[in-house]
Amino acid sequence: MTDSKISQIITDPRRQKLLLGAVSLGVIMDGLDGSIVNVALPQIAADFNTDAGTIAWVIIAYLLMMAGLLLVFGKIADRGLMKKIFISGFIIFTLSSFICGISPDLNILLAGRVIQGLGAAMIAAVAPLICVRYLPPHMLGVALAVIAASSSIGFAAGPPIGGILTQYLSWHWIFLINIPIGIIGIPFVHKVIPKDPLAGEKAPFDYAGAVTLFGAMVFGIFAIKEIAILSITDPLILVSTTLCVICLSLFVIRELTTPSPFINIRIFTKWQFSAVTVAFLLINIVFMGVIYLLPFYLSAEMNFDMAKSGMYLLIPLLVTCIISIPFGRLSDMYGRRWFVIAACLLLIVFNAIFAVILPEAGTISLIIALILMGAVFGIASGPASSRIIETAPKGEEGTGSSLMITTIYLGGVIGTALYAMIFTLATASDGVVAFADLDSATFLSGFHGTIMVGLIISMIPLFLSAIVKDEKKVYK
Repeated sequence: MTDSKISQIITDPRRQKLLLGAVSLGVIMDGLDGSIVNVALPQIAADFNTDAGTIAWVIIAYLLMMAGLLLVFGKIADRGLMKKIFISGFIIFTLSSFICGISPDLNILLAGRVIQGLGAAMIAAVAPLICVRYLPPHMLGVALAVIAASSSIGFAAGPPIGGILTQYLSWHWIFLINIPIGIIGIPFVHKVIPKDPLAGEKAPFDYAGAVTLFGAMVFGIFAIKEIAILSITDPLILVSTTLCVICLSLFVIRELTTPSPFINIRIFTKWQFSAVTVAFLLINIVFMGVIYLLPFYLSAEMNFDMAKSGMYLLIPLLVTCIISIPFGRLSDMYGRRWFVIAACLLLIVFNAIFAVILPEAGTISLIIALILMGAVFGIASGPASSRIIETAPKGEEGTGSSLMITTIYLGGVIGTALYAMIFTLATASDGVVAFADLDSATFLSGFHGTIMVGLIISMIPLFLSAIVKDEKKVYK
């Protein structure tokens, strides 16, 4: 560590706590908006008289910006711009929340969500870097645990808060609630986080790689999401698919030829790393796809109001929060593989329940499936994400860590888009129908059919996780 970096370490315990508080505030706000919208989707769809597939863009727009820009802002911030990017993220997030909150139509809401995702990516990318830069090394584990806990708290609080606000005020307030947080947080963050150091020699930044990767994500997600509405032969789908392939090809060529790649994709030549990364991606795809569909099931079939739906959606998130740290510690002691395998088996089981669930059966089977959902991530989150870092080639652990975080958001956006596409195909035999106009039989058939596809997908991560043995033979 250089003298300049040593001088930036905060040694005052009070300032250390304030710094963690500032970082946690941003992460909680990120987590909150990652889940608060889901419960309100049926009401937003009804208000804008649109279908369940189209309204999925409210989630997709946000997660797509997170997945595509997280690595970008992380690399830019590491060049001596941490405070500027973190505060800018707060400002952008707060202003875009106001835009979302007063949106008179779906197009303005989606534009606001894109900008909100931009701000969220800036906050999420910089939060761990601030801890690494300004806190002593012996505090790093605690600091990262605080960040993880803050994200979990925000994500868990989203459904009940969103349900209550939507039920007793309106869905607009799920966005407007961010404004007072931002007004308080921006001056607090400005005061607590140290000034950015003077810019030194900057490492090359692979802008071409970043742009082509983001382009591949955008065009690919658009094609997946809209193919059910426009058909596979529609010119817009064909153009989007072609542009996705072109961007992805240019990205691969660029990363293999530049001396300072945006992502060292040669890391994927180690099959064990590729297998556990794809497994983690698929777990996130299935989990977030079900999270997207569930509010519609609770509203259309169980006839729950928004507040009650929010409380039920809290169940899996609470289970995850309660058991994730204990299972993470157990995997440190006994190995990761069998915990991930167990989580994949539970992934199959809860999908099997949702694939046949009927409202007439009452709430017992629903609650069991929700508990199993939470157990999947509670058991898998630590072991599965750790396997990605541990199986990365020697010296590429940092790249593995960055890809692990990106996989979470990329899985979320692909899962939402994929499930929205399948559900639209399954319910649009006579054309796309607004969610409020779907009859119960059609909805339930589409719901079960979509979940059945997810059930099939769920078997792949089980296989991929089972064939890769733990890299470390001894755990402490």
